[in-house]
Amino acid sequence: MLFTISLMDYNIWPSQNAGSKSNIMSVDEDHEDEFYQNKAPPNGERCNWEGTAMEILTRVELELAYSSEKLLNLEILLLEVAGRASDIESINFEDDCVLNDSVEKAFEFDILSGFLDSEVKELDNFMTSLQMEIVDARQKVSHAESSRKMEVKLHDAEISLKQFRDLVADIRKESVKFESAQYFVRNKCWAGEDGITENGDRAPKNTKWTMQTTDQQRHVLQMLEKSLARELDLEKKLSESRSIEEELKLKLHQAEQESYCLEDSIETIMERLFEADNAAELLLGVSKEFAGKLNAVQFSLNASLRRESEVRSKLQEEMNCADCDDSILLQGNDLKASLKEAEDKWMAANSEVLTLREKVVVLEEQLKESDVQLQLAKASVEASQEKQNNLHSKLSVLESIIEGLKQNASKTESRAEGAEAKSTELTKANMELAEELNDFKSRGSEKASFLERKLKESDTQLEHAKASVEAIVEQQNLLKSTMADMEHMIEDLKGKVSKAETRAESAESKCSLLTETNLELNEELCFLRSRIEILENSLRQAEHAKVSSAKDIGIRTKVIADLVTKLALERERLYLQISALTKKNKILAEKCKQNEYAGSTVGEKENEIQAGLGSAEAPEEASTESSSTDVQVKSAGAMPVPKSEIETTLSAEDSASEESKLEAVTNIEPMQTSWKYISLALLVLAVSVFAYYVFREENCVA
Repeated sequence: MLFTISLMDYNIWPSQNAGSKSNIMSVDEDHEDEFYQNKAPPNGERCNWEGTAMEILTRVELELAYSSEKLLNLEILLLEVAGRASDIESINFEDDCVLNDSVEKAFEFDILSGFLDSEVKELDNFMTSLQMEIVDARQKVSHAESSRKMEVKLHDAEISLKQFRDLVADIRKESVKFESAQYFVRNKCWAGEDGITENGDRAPKNTKWTMQTTDQQRHVLQMLEKSLARELDLEKKLSESRSIEEELKLKLHQAEQESYCLEDSIETIMERLFEADNAAELLLGVSKEFAGKLNAVQFSLNASLRRESEVRSKLQEEMNCADCDDSILLQGNDLKASLKEAEDKWMAANSEVLTLREKVVVLEEQLKESDVQLQLAKASVEASQEKQNNLHSKLSVLESIIEGLKQNASKTESRAEGAEAKSTELTKANMELAEELNDFKSRGSEKASFLERKLKESDTQLEHAKASVEAIVEQQNLLKSTMADMEHMIEDLKGKVSKAETRAESAESKCSLLTETNLELNEELCFLRSRIEILENSLRQAEHAKVSSAKDIGIRTKVIADLVTKLALERERLYLQISALTKKNKILAEKCKQNEYAGSTVGEKENEIQAGLGSAEAPEEASTESSSTDVQVKSAGAMPVPKSEIETTLSAEDSASEESKLEAVTNIEPMQTSWKYISLALLVLAVSVFAYYVFREENCVA
């Protein structure tokens, strides 16, 4: 029975210790994670030193938390032992009817007090070893040249260890007070069982014990009053912490809403960026198409220029070689005018092509700038997304920390409620005891001493309750500090979120500007496409006109060449005919000299024959002149009478009369042909001068 009760009393606090230990381990793990996040080893040589120092520091923090929980449990055990001691003092060992219960209570008190002493000694040894570990960790931290944060943690650990040692010393003092009770129990119980009575010498010890118990009861009453005041303060702090938690919940909800809004805005920005990318790609494709078309147009223009140069060279050769009339000159002038018009059109088209090239270059530069701006917007959006992800991770960490704080707050609330229940019970017991003291003061000193003992027990219980309340207050202070840190973190996150919003707005404005510029570029490209189509149509028309003019020029050059060949043949024929006539005239003159003896009748016949010959030669000269002027109408069939026919028509009798007229014809025809050649030469010179002047003006214009 005794062992079961003591084990039940012992098993009260290890469960609490385990729960608190798990909580403290979770908190220490959070601190360790924060430390590893904030501190990274600078090089590979210090990693081992800092790792060992960090491990020792975390182990020291865990052991301190474990020792604090163990101290609280030892204080509860001390209260239990004090209650058992007060029960033992109220027992009358000389009475036989109460002997069995008193013996059981005495054994319980003896076992619990011994267990308390052993636990206090063990905790003291544990704290000495912990002090050695702290010193070792300080040496390693100084060797590793770490930051100030680890040194501050070690200093805090030393301060808390000193406080724990002071508490252990107080518990040891209280346990020393129970030695007299243990001595009294051991002597009385074992003497009562063996039938041995006490001597009168031990009466002063009992009086000392009663005096000590009365002092303890007064001390316990004072501690109870202090614990009540602290419990009221704790209630206020708990209400404040709850209000702070509600505010933090609201702030977290607002931060989540802002993050959702930011996600929506980022999605819209990404959609706009995707549209801008597509538009930029389309514009690049269109610009490439325009560049290809411009190259093709330029190639066709170069080909047309080559054709024009070839046609001009051919015209110059034909104009220099051929003997043309005024009609040919007029046709050449018309052709030159058409060529000038074609050249003017080509120059206008070339200027428009140059302007189009400049515009295309400007558009390509604008597209490059828009691509750069799009890349910058993408980079800003990616940075905002990374910040958003960091904010989400921090918010998740904060939510986990807040959940841990809520659990700690719920546990502290449960402990505070238990302490409140105990304090209410103690206050009720104190009230009852005070009433009983007031009622039974007159009844005797024995009842008064019994009540004083109960008051002492209540005082001890109040002291332990105060100690537990102080621990709860410390935990509340820790919670407040963590809540303040959380508020600062939330404010920092809000500032980061606002910065991200401003960056997102700037990116949206840039995207809107890019879309506007892309629309303007699309409009300009459409306009340029229409202009290029118009220019292509005009170039095609000019090419068709050039081709038709080239065909006309070729046909006319062929006609001119044919006419020139015909003129040459006609000249040769006339030259041969004139030479034959001169020979015949000479022969006729010789015959006339031989036949001078003829009569007047023969002279008249000769005059008639000469008049007929003159009328026949005049139409022949007119036909030759008309053939030189009207080249296109005259045919090769309109030839004069051949030499054999003239010889048959001329008789031997008429030769003398014709000689004078033929000489006149031969004398007149060379003069006429020389004037004809001079006029043709002058026309050729005028045409060449005019052509040179025209080409010079064209070169100046180009």
